[in-house]
Amino acid sequence: MVCSRSLAWSALTAWCALFAASTVSATTQDPVMWILAHHSLKTARIDPIVSPGKVSSHVHSLVGVNGVSATTTTAEDLERESTCTTAGITADSSAYWAPSLYSYNADDTFTPQPLDYVNTYYLMRGNVPIKAFPRGLQMLAGNAMRQGPGPTRQNDNTVSFVCLNYAQGSSQTPTLPQGPCPQGLRTQVVFPSCWNGKDLISSDNSHIVYPLGDNADNGPCPGSHNIRLPTLFYEFVWGVGDQVNTGNSTWVFANGDAIGYSFHADFIAAWDEEVLQDAIDQCGGNLFNNLESCPPLAKTLDRKASDACRSTSSEATSGSIDSLPGCNVVWNGPHAGKGLTKGCDPNKVMLKPANWPTSSASASASASASASASTLASGTSASASSTSSTIKPSTTAKNVVTLPKPKPQRQCAPAHKQHHSKGVKINSIPKAPEKKKHRPTFTRQKDTQHTKKHQQHNTNKHN
Repeated sequence: MVCSRSLAWSALTAWCALFAASTVSATTQDPVMWILAHHSLKTARIDPIVSPGKVSSHVHSLVGVNGVSATTTTAEDLERESTCTTAGITADSSAYWAPSLYSYNADDTFTPQPLDYVNTYYLMRGNVPIKAFPRGLQMLAGNAMRQGPGPTRQNDNTVSFVCLNYAQGSSQTPTLPQGPCPQGLRTQVVFPSCWNGKDLISSDNSHIVYPLGDNADNGPCPGSHNIRLPTLFYEFVWGVGDQVNTGNSTWVFANGDAIGYSFHADFIAAWDEEVLQDAIDQCGGNLFNNLESCPPLAKTLDRKASDACRSTSSEATSGSIDSLPGCNVVWNGPHAGKGLTKGCDPNKVMLKPANWPTSSASASASASASASASTLASGTSASASSTSSTIKPSTTAKNVVTLPKPKPQRQCAPAHKQHHSKGVKINSIPKAPEKKKHRPTFTRQKDTQHTKKHQQHNTNKHN
């Protein structure tokens, strides 16, 4: 079911309320589920989990708190360096990110695809007690080195793609579709949810694993990882428009994957654990983005601040470039081998052609500027002649690009396919505790249901 942005807000609210009510009454045993809806925030070659303190090998699109950098590796770092979050919940200082998407052009250039919005789902699975994410927990989903299907069915169920086409029907595929996807290309990934109960990080990511069985988002946890955490599910929706990939897809991720097997995502938990645990224990049913109905979340809900949240810095992300930042060559698909540019320096952060957006102060100068190295979105600059990819912590953020304000978007988060709502439960909702003193008070804007028109949440099952 689609909650259209074109509907009057009053009608939209009534529509969503009716739809949510019908969903709840039909699944009285359903577990808890809610959605944090984000507008696009930051694009940069940073990955504080995989490449802490260094330039990442490829570009990522990030949402959540606005101060994420290569050196913000802990919950305390994220809180200290940030002033707001796109999550809407000020008790959530977490960071969420995934590889950016590009299109390969006939003239051997690449064009960044705009990130329209992101939905991060919190799913309570397993019919067992669920523990809030411990502060500082780092998680990876998917496999950035995966080059084909398998080796297990669970691997195949972890990543999926949906071509949003409301007129012709949306379809889910295990690899990048051909299009057109006029309402967006949705890239999806499920995170592991079984924790060993002691480690926040590990070199091989073995501290957190997927449940047993074929499903990535459900099933019993192994004895070695018997602490059940919320199941995170990301939807990154790219505004690819009516672009048609005739014969073969021209979309390619920032790491050079044009098929999609290696799509992956990252998460650093920085919740107020007490607030999150209360929401898990006390809030019931498929809430979607109706966070007001859950007092522990509603108490720290600030949609206005979330809508106003901007990155402390960001790389330019429009215009065509000769090679993927980091000199990543397309390594599979019909355009394998493309993007190998002579003299490409992987230490350069991002090439910035003259037509890329710049701050108003430098707009006239950049109109005649030639391609040059841009700035790392951690607030630390990296020059075109840089030979080192190590980044030092920065205490002052520099805005190298004035990002356009996202269009106001209202959305009633649509029904999650039965796959996501099956077996879940509806609980009652109490009060959230006061914000802990160690957490800063963010001026965080809340997404006034800012996610745009979203096709029925998951038209197909992951499994």
